[in-house]
Amino acid sequence: MRYRWLDYLRGLAALWMIEVHVVDVALDPHWHTSQWFPWLSLTHGFVAVAFLFCAGGALAITLERKLDAYRRFERPLWDYLAKLGLLLLIGYWLHLPAFSLERTLHATPQELVRLADCDILQTIAYSSLIALAIALFIPRPNWYRSTYAAISITIAILTPLVWEHRFDENLPLFIGALIAPQPVSKFPLFPFAAYFFAGAWIVLWLQNRPRRVIWLVTLACLGIAAVTMVIGFSSPKQWWHSSPIHTLFRLSATVAALCMLMLTHETITRQRFSNILLLAGQQSLWVYVFHLLLVYGSVGGNGLSAVIGKQLNPFETVMLIIAISVVTLGTAWMWAYLKHVMPQVVRVVVAAVVVTAGATFVLLPARYAALLSTGELVRRDGVVPAVVQSDLPRSPAVPVQE
Repeated sequence: MRYRWLDYLRGLAALWMIEVHVVDVALDPHWHTSQWFPWLSLTHGFVAVAFLFCAGGALAITLERKLDAYRRFERPLWDYLAKLGLLLLIGYWLHLPAFSLERTLHATPQELVRLADCDILQTIAYSSLIALAIALFIPRPNWYRSTYAAISITIAILTPLVWEHRFDENLPLFIGALIAPQPVSKFPLFPFAAYFFAGAWIVLWLQNRPRRVIWLVTLACLGIAAVTMVIGFSSPKQWWHSSPIHTLFRLSATVAALCMLMLTHETITRQRFSNILLLAGQQSLWVYVFHLLLVYGSVGGNGLSAVIGKQLNPFETVMLIIAISVVTLGTAWMWAYLKHVMPQVVRVVVAAVVVTAGATFVLLPARYAALLSTGELVRRDGVVPAVVQSDLPRSPAVPVQE
């Protein structure tokens, strides 16, 4: 109950993520010129930010309870590292050109760039490893939390420099992809790790504050978000991707949303829909992977995007969002139930799936893998390149410098 408000924020992000991807594949582009669409697109930029912020906050909460065990290199540390390893396996699997090592070794340069892409799971995993290492070697909690704050500010400030000078081009592909600007990487560490490290200190700073302070923080963050958005309206397009002020815009709005959930979480918990938010938040990895496979497909087959083809009107798109959300949440509930009633069996099944999938990937000949490849789906896994999908509202009333 103590941190239910954090699960609520992550649950909102998970459900809105489904909306983002269904709109991407289903809504007729004709509707992009509507007055309401730019504002809807503006909200899409907060999905990844909220996920990263919550991931940082969750790590900070875990460190409060388990840091001593981590420093003694006991089992909780190895369990946590295994979870991060699984995140990376899933993240790179979603980018495979084909489910075959032989085929992957003969990938085209474009396919290798896609495979190395730093996506949301990669950013969470690598940021978590950095944050964990800092906590292991800096003795006092206030010190390593201050380090997290300094890192988040530094990343935001250095992002324009990193993007402009393309330092990634002088690094090995998979390392360079971690800092490659959009759209080369969808969620590079610059600036997106800033949201993770911000969550790693802001969440704990907020948790014990009185309601009066939370209200003041909410109002201050809403004011900052409003001012920075106005600045963005008169800024060039690149501002909406790499500017430190844009990072502040997204972060302040996210913190305001978290504070409002902290202030109202007791009321929300008494509502029936709170269980839906809680389920989506606690099973966000399942929601992420399952709905991507359903909407975009994978190296193993086509998704709905191959069938729908951006032909639906807004009402039909909303109905599809609801249908996919229901199916995704239904499977997430079953997965959560299995983990609760037979956790050891689930562990064995997950391990068996990973081992079997790994052996299949190594042994499957390229000629058979080619039958499963699905071109467009493999290259994208569900996110339009951010330079194309700007979160800047576009309307005749808002002049924009391109």
